Amino acid sequence: MANTKESKSGGMSLPLFLLVLIALAGIAAGVWLVYKKKADVGRNEKKYTFTMQVGDQKTLEALLEHDYTCASSAEGVVYIAPGTNLLLAKAAGEATVIAKDSVTGASETFVVTVVENPDHPGATVRHTVTTEVTTTTTELTTTETTTVPAGVVSGITLSYYSANVKVGEVHPYALVTMTPADATDKSELWTTSDDKVATVDKAGRITGVGAGKCMIRVTSVSNPFVFAEIEVNVVDPNATSSASESASSTTTATETTTASGESAADSGASSQTGTTASSGGAGQNQPKPTIEVRNGITYVNGILIVNKTYSLPANYNPGLDKNAQAAFNEMQAAAAKEKISLNICSGFRSYTTQKALYDRYCARDGKAEADRYSARPGHSEHQSGLGMDINRASSSFNGTKEAKWLAANCWKYGFIIRYPEGKESITGYMYESWHVRYLGKDLAKKVYDSGLTLEEYLGITSKYAN
Repeated sequence: MANTKESKSGGMSLPLFLLVLIALAGIAAGVWLVYKKKADVGRNEKKYTFTMQVGDQKTLEALLEHDYTCASSAEGVVYIAPGTNLLLAKAAGEATVIAKDSVTGASETFVVTVVENPDHPGATVRHTVTTEVTTTTTELTTTETTTVPAGVVSGITLSYYSANVKVGEVHPYALVTMTPADATDKSELWTTSDDKVATVDKAGRITGVGAGKCMIRVTSVSNPFVFAEIEVNVVDPNATSSASESASSTTTATETTTASGESAADSGASSQTGTTASSGGAGQNQPKPTIEVRNGITYVNGILIVNKTYSLPANYNPGLDKNAQAAFNEMQAAAAKEKISLNICSGFRSYTTQKALYDRYCARDGKAEADRYSARPGHSEHQSGLGMDINRASSSFNGTKEAKWLAANCWKYGFIIRYPEGKESITGYMYESWHVRYLGKDLAKKVYDSGLTLEEYLGITSKYAN
């Protein structure tokens, strides 16, 4: 019997021993996995904490199994373009960026420290990443008014639209104003039409590369249909002047002049209508105008007028006229039916804004030249809320299909081309195919049919007192 008991006891001890071993092995494995996980985190710690300079862009690479979305705790510090994992360091500070797996919900956290750019201390970035962002817009296939989603940029105004740059020179920034003022994303994308002539960085700094002309464009990222352009003329100061002298000689030889010494192109003669009006004089059979000033605002035959002769008070701030806006919406929809895209690139401008623009132009090109294309503060038609620039305020707009459509059709919707070609001596401004003035449909048709400028039609002048 004793042997039997010993045999049974020995038979039970083997499984128990194995169970103990298995348990110990499990504990050891658990400890090892915890240690390994901590070790892995330690090894990967640099991937979860990193530093960027203001203006830097970085693609976030999370170690997640599926596609993931990214969110920033402080978009004023680190901005993430919608639908992307591209980060833009906008200002000094710290932001937490979370990448979340779209399938499992797992996430990874990144602490991003943004430090100042030593080349531009104290600067912040007002531009976003160079990535395409889809935005919801209304198809212009009906006569319905086109609406822009709330918070989306609908217009861009620049502090200048042309620039003369020397090879190797970095041009001063163009001030950018996006409307509406409460747009949630005013990010900008800068591009050049020819990087062999001029380049532009993400901050909008233009650098002359080689002699020639090109267009620098700033586009709204939230609404890629909205943009403004700067016509850049790059000159090489080291180049010989023989070519330009030859060109000047050729031009002079083929030019005809009037008795006043003006070139035929600027004489103010209207070959289209067969009517010739003296500078500032009334058109044929036009009665003497009735001029009335109310609260500092001039009305000629009941029409609000602002030009080089007649100004607006500095505190006159009506914004863009609602009737003008409605008329433009109607015109925009009609043009879209013919596959013509029209947008307002510059609408209302305050006295203060116009002063900043004019002063900048004078500093750059001199007062005499600036007066040809920019109004002095108080004399800008933009301040009336009735004038607007279409698509781009640049001579590159001249001759485009949009410019031709605008010239032929804008009167149907209450607008006129305010500064026609060959009428600078009368309107006071160079040809601007992009600038229209709202008059209402009846009056616009009459002015259009007359073939006259608004000054000629009303019998008024447009000349500064000094």
